[in-house]
Amino acid sequence: MKKSLLALLLSSALAPAAYADTISTLDQWDGTIDSSVSPFGNPDTATYGQTITTGNVAQVLQSFTFNLTALDAAFTVEVGTWTGSNVGEVIYRSDPFSFTAQSEFTAITATPDVTLNANSQYVLYFTTSGIQDNTSSTNAWGFTADTAYSGGTFVYLNNGNDRSQLTSATWNSALGGDLAFTATLAPVPEPSTYGLLLAGLGLVGVFARRRK
Repeated sequence: MKKSLLALLLSSALAPAAYADTISTLDQWDGTIDSSVSPFGNPDTATYGQTITTGNVAQVLQSFTFNLTALDAAFTVEVGTWTGSNVGEVIYRSDPFSFTAQSEFTAITATPDVTLNANSQYVLYFTTSGIQDNTSSTNAWGFTADTAYSGGTFVYLNNGNDRSQLTSATWNSALGGDLAFTATLAPVPEPSTYGLLLAGLGLVGVFARRRK
């Protein structure tokens, strides 16, 4: 009976409050370079991204993926709150990293693991701004011209190496459509689940001592 109680506590603590939510436009993208936007990177078109809208509950942005080809510049992966025209606040920024140029599209996945508020807009983006060198970049992103996702749109900013423009300048959304992207969101763990988890772990310790 004690073991059954332990199993119940652990399963209750570890079970998510709701299923993970995946946003994806990949089924609307034909996977070819003809269906793309370019260029991206140095020196001008430094920032490309996709806006998203959260649902009625806060969620954790576990990961998101963009599809790029022929990228030859270092960039950072970032998440920001979206004001409707620019970034309100950068809530995640990766260290700079480089992508080896490829002739075909390659999926680039980020794992920010940040909490997004309910009923809010955010922008997921890559940028070379602030870390550019003298190398010019030419590359393409997977793009679907049809509006595959109703909660956001493709946005970009020709801000060169000036990061201050991320929050001060108006981003361009004139192309419409969406990037070929996937975003995975998970429920925010409720405080009560931590208590159940601690209780279950405590019972594990008790049983282990009694066995000894």
